[in-house]
Amino acid sequence: MDSPRILIYAGRGSSHSWTWLADLFESEGMLDVRFLDSTEFVGEISKGPDEIIVSGGDGFSIASSLAGGGFSNLRNFVTRGGRYIGICAGAYLPLPSSVEPFSEFNLSSTKIENIDCRLGTLENVPPRIAVKYGSCAIVHPVRGELELGLDAETLNAPLYGGPIFKEPEEDEVLLRYRAFTSDTEFQIGERDAATIVLGKPAAVRSRIGQGELLLLGPHLEHPRYREANELFLKLLRITPSAQKPMPRDEAERALERALADLKVAILGLENRSFVVGKKLWDGSRYLELQAAIAKRAWTLDSDLATEISVDLEQARQSLLRLNVSIETDADDTTSLLVESARRCVDNHFQALHGSR
Repeated sequence: MDSPRILIYAGRGSSHSWTWLADLFESEGMLDVRFLDSTEFVGEISKGPDEIIVSGGDGFSIASSLAGGGFSNLRNFVTRGGRYIGICAGAYLPLPSSVEPFSEFNLSSTKIENIDCRLGTLENVPPRIAVKYGSCAIVHPVRGELELGLDAETLNAPLYGGPIFKEPEEDEVLLRYRAFTSDTEFQIGERDAATIVLGKPAAVRSRIGQGELLLLGPHLEHPRYREANELFLKLLRITPSAQKPMPRDEAERALERALADLKVAILGLENRSFVVGKKLWDGSRYLELQAAIAKRAWTLDSDLATEISVDLEQARQSLLRLNVSIETDADDTTSLLVESARRCVDNHFQALHGSR
């Protein structure tokens, strides 16, 4: 059975995590996938995809990009039989909210556990630990690997700011946060973290009209968690194609140089952090975007390869000019890298799908 047509949001506010979806789907020969910027995404929703995925990033920026027509199109898509898959930031979007612009997309009735209205202005709280949300704050008690499960089955997957759900009144619980592991990073006290996280729903399914929402706090698509990847595909009810693409070694020389130079600049960032919207980034995220381009450069035509080379050089120069402070505003540089990776990956999937 052919894979369904999938739209993936890779526009304003998106993090690097959509590249994990690209890796997973490509490894399974699932190529009828589009990676779209904000404007393209809103326009394509009404053209009949089977699945729509919004992954991690800055939820406020993503919501602002989808406010109005985007949320309206998504609501119609779901109620008429489509499936919306929200991962991490994307899982927060349909939850009940009075905070604009999230309030435009109140589809699920399930609420979140990781919200605290006692943190005030958050002046001294790092954005990795808590993000202001109206008069309250969304709190991230832990990061990294957690044990997940339902009934007797367990597996591990990472959590990077995704929601911890309250017990739903209507929605179906698909996974729970079962236990911490040796790789869990505690951002508050372990006892307080356990109270907020353990035993709580990690993934829920909402039936909306003829369609559904699949809302995932952890990243089951993360490339280092194969068992979680298999569950992710099972939850999406996607049957991968047996045919898998064979790579060729045909990248443009200019793009190869730009990618190599960019990697050197990124490695020079060492352990520095950068403020991007309401999220903290570091060099490892930039490396994943660079790698997403490098693995797929061989399907670019000369014109697109040249355009991306120019953009990567501009991003490299911007990185080299960043201040030496611990946290630096890097919105423009990050947007340029995300957009370059998106164009390359989207082109790659279209080229491989069209060659079948």
